[in-house]
Amino acid sequence: MKALIVTAALIASQASAASDMPGVWSLGETRNCEAGPAWVFLADGFYAEVTLPASEPHALGIWRDEGTAIAYTHTHVPFEGLEKPMEVKRLAVDTRSADRIATKNYRGVPRIFHRCPTSALKALPWQQGH
Repeated sequence: MKALIVTAALIASQASAASDMPGVWSLGETRNCEAGPAWVFLADGFYAEVTLPASEPHALGIWRDEGTAIAYTHTHVPFEGLEKPMEVKRLAVDTRSADRIATKNYRGVPRIFHRCPTSALKALPWQQGH
Protein backbone atom coordinates (compact mmCIF):
# COMPACT_ATOMS: atom_id res chain seq x y z
CA MET A 1 0.00 0.00 0.00
CA LYS A 2 2.89 2.35 0.75
CA ALA A 3 4.19 1.89 -2.82
CA LEU A 4 0.76 2.82 -4.20
CA ILE A 5 0.67 6.03 -2.17
CA VAL A 6 4.23 6.98 -3.17
CA THR A 7 3.53 6.19 -6.84
CA ALA A 8 0.26 8.16 -6.76
CA ALA A 9 1.98 11.16 -5.20
CA LEU A 10 4.79 11.03 -7.78
CA ILE A 11 2.50 10.85 -10.80
CA ALA A 12 0.12 13.46 -9.38
CA SER A 13 3.02 15.83 -8.72
CA GLN A 14 4.21 15.44 -12.30
CA ALA A 15 0.77 15.99 -13.89
CA SER A 16 0.89 18.98 -16.19
CA ALA A 17 -0.81 22.03 -14.72
CA ALA A 18 -1.75 23.03 -18.28
CA SER A 19 -3.44 19.67 -19.01
CA ASP A 20 -6.97 19.90 -20.30
CA MET A 21 -7.69 16.29 -19.30
CA PRO A 22 -9.58 16.69 -16.00
CA GLY A 23 -13.27 15.98 -16.52
CA VAL A 24 -15.67 13.30 -17.73
CA TRP A 25 -14.76 11.53 -20.98
CA SER A 26 -17.00 8.95 -22.69
CA LEU A 27 -15.28 6.05 -24.43
CA GLY A 28 -16.17 4.78 -27.89
CA GLU A 29 -16.24 5.60 -31.58
CA THR A 30 -18.96 8.21 -31.03
CA ARG A 31 -19.63 10.61 -28.17
CA ASN A 32 -22.19 9.22 -25.72
CA CYS A 33 -22.57 11.28 -22.58
CA GLU A 34 -26.00 9.86 -21.68
CA ALA A 35 -25.03 6.21 -21.12
CA GLY A 36 -22.02 3.99 -21.47
CA PRO A 37 -18.41 3.64 -20.38
CA ALA A 38 -16.44 6.70 -19.30
CA TRP A 39 -13.26 7.72 -17.52
CA VAL A 40 -13.39 10.53 -14.98
CA PHE A 41 -9.99 12.27 -14.81
CA LEU A 42 -9.44 14.22 -11.59
CA ALA A 43 -7.07 17.19 -11.47
CA ASP A 44 -5.06 15.61 -8.63
CA GLY A 45 -3.89 12.74 -10.86
CA PHE A 46 -6.47 10.05 -10.07
CA TYR A 47 -9.07 8.61 -12.46
CA ALA A 48 -12.07 6.28 -12.18
CA GLU A 49 -13.73 4.10 -14.82
CA VAL A 50 -17.51 4.36 -14.54
CA THR A 51 -20.66 3.75 -16.55
CA LEU A 52 -22.66 6.90 -17.27
CA PRO A 53 -24.89 8.29 -15.98
CA ALA A 54 -24.34 6.80 -12.48
CA SER A 55 -22.31 3.86 -11.29
CA GLU A 56 -19.75 2.97 -8.72
CA PRO A 57 -16.22 2.90 -10.13
CA HIS A 58 -15.28 -0.35 -11.92
CA ALA A 59 -11.59 0.48 -11.88
CA LEU A 60 -9.28 3.15 -10.51
CA GLY A 61 -5.81 4.41 -11.13
CA ILE A 62 -3.52 7.37 -11.41
CA TRP A 63 -2.79 9.26 -14.62
CA ARG A 64 -0.41 11.82 -16.10
CA ASP A 65 -0.73 13.73 -19.37
CA GLU A 66 2.60 13.41 -21.18
CA GLY A 67 1.45 15.21 -24.33
CA THR A 68 2.11 12.37 -26.78
CA ALA A 69 0.77 9.78 -24.33
CA ILE A 70 -1.41 9.41 -21.27
CA ALA A 71 0.45 7.42 -18.62
CA TYR A 72 -1.80 5.49 -16.23
CA THR A 73 -2.02 2.69 -13.72
CA HIS A 74 -5.05 0.47 -13.48
CA THR A 75 -6.70 -1.74 -10.89
CA HIS A 76 -10.15 -3.29 -10.89
CA VAL A 77 -12.49 -3.21 -7.92
CA PRO A 78 -12.16 -4.99 -5.38
CA PHE A 79 -8.49 -3.93 -5.66
CA GLU A 80 -6.80 -7.30 -5.53
CA GLY A 81 -3.02 -7.14 -5.68
CA LEU A 82 -2.58 -3.70 -4.13
CA GLU A 83 0.34 -4.99 -2.07
CA LYS A 84 2.37 -4.92 -5.30
CA PRO A 85 3.34 -1.83 -7.31
CA MET A 86 1.09 -1.24 -10.30
CA GLU A 87 2.59 -1.18 -13.77
CA VAL A 88 2.52 2.19 -15.54
CA LYS A 89 0.95 1.79 -18.99
CA ARG A 90 0.51 4.37 -21.75
CA LEU A 91 -2.20 5.38 -24.16
CA ALA A 92 -0.33 6.74 -27.20
CA VAL A 93 -2.11 9.87 -28.45
CA ASP A 94 -2.82 9.79 -32.21
CA THR A 95 -4.94 12.96 -32.43
CA ARG A 96 -6.15 15.44 -29.85
CA SER A 97 -8.63 18.30 -29.74
CA ALA A 98 -10.41 19.99 -26.84
CA ASP A 99 -13.33 17.53 -27.12
CA ARG A 100 -11.79 14.33 -28.57
CA ILE A 101 -8.65 12.31 -27.96
CA ALA A 102 -7.86 9.30 -30.17
CA THR A 103 -5.37 6.94 -28.53
CA LYS A 104 -4.06 3.40 -28.78
CA ASN A 105 -3.40 1.32 -25.71
CA TYR A 106 -0.25 -0.67 -25.02
CA ARG A 107 -1.67 -3.52 -27.12
CA GLY A 108 -2.40 -1.23 -30.11
CA VAL A 109 -6.17 -1.23 -29.52
CA PRO A 110 -7.83 2.15 -30.29
CA ARG A 111 -9.37 4.00 -27.33
CA ILE A 112 -11.28 7.15 -28.27
CA PHE A 113 -12.30 9.64 -25.59
CA HIS A 114 -15.01 12.30 -26.03
CA ARG A 115 -15.37 15.15 -23.52
CA CYS A 116 -18.70 15.26 -21.70
CA PRO A 117 -20.13 17.96 -19.44
CA THR A 118 -19.51 17.19 -15.77
CA SER A 119 -23.31 16.99 -15.37
CA ALA A 120 -23.19 13.72 -17.39
CA LEU A 121 -21.97 11.99 -14.21
CA LYS A 122 -24.81 11.64 -11.71
CA ALA A 123 -24.60 10.83 -8.00
CA LEU A 124 -25.77 7.39 -6.91
CA PRO A 125 -29.11 7.46 -5.03
CA TRP A 126 -27.43 6.63 -1.71
CA GLN A 127 -25.01 9.54 -2.20
CA GLN A 128 -27.61 12.27 -2.33
CA GLY A 129 -26.85 13.44 1.22
CA HIS A 130 -23.07 13.27 0.80
